[in-house]
Amino acid sequence: MNVSVLSRKMKAAQRARNLLAVFLGLSIATNFALSYRISQTDSQVVLIPSRVSDGMVARGAADIRYIEALSLDAVYAMYTVSPATIRYGRDVIERIAAAPDRARLLAAYDDIADDIRLRRISTVFRPGRIGHDLQRLQITVDGTLATYLDTTEVTNGPRRILLTFVEEGASIRLSRIELLEAEE
Repeated sequence: MNVSVLSRKMKAAQRARNLLAVFLGLSIATNFALSYRISQTDSQVVLIPSRVSDGMVARGAADIRYIEALSLDAVYAMYTVSPATIRYGRDVIERIAAAPDRARLLAAYDDIADDIRLRRISTVFRPGRIGHDLQRLQITVDGTLATYLDTTEVTNGPRRILLTFVEEGASIRLSRIELLEAEE
C-alpha cells in the first residue's frame, strides 16, 4: 500500500464525515427553530359535530348510544347553523335521513337555511337532557336555542325537539325531526 493513496482516502473520509456533521448540525438547528416558532404562535381549535357512521341493528335492538349520537348530530345540523355552515348541515341531514323521508327533511332544512341567509343570523342549540322511547324509536332533546346577530345574542329560549327514527335495512335512519313545546 502506498502512504500517499491512504492519506488521500483518509482525508476524503474526514471531509465526508465533517460535511455530514455540518448537515446534521443544520438539521438540528432547523428543528429547534421550527419548534420555537410553533410554540410561540397562538392557535384556535374549532370543534365540529362528530361524523357518525352507519349504525347497525343487532338482533332487533338498536344501540342507544348510537341513536343518541345520531340524534345530537341531527339536532346540531338542523339548529346550530350559520351562513358559513349551511352546506355541512345539509350534508349531515342528507346522510342520516331515511330514504323515503330525505326530501321532506332536506326541504325543512332548506327553509331554515334560507331564513339564516336572509336575516344573516346564526343559531346555536345547547342540549340539556335527552329522553328515550326505544319502543317507538323516538328521542326527545331538551335544551336552549339561541339566535345571534354577528356576536350579539338576540334571543335565547327553551326548546324541545322530537326525533323519530325508522329501521332501514340493518340500520337506523332519521325519519322526522320536529319542534315541540318546551317544558318549563
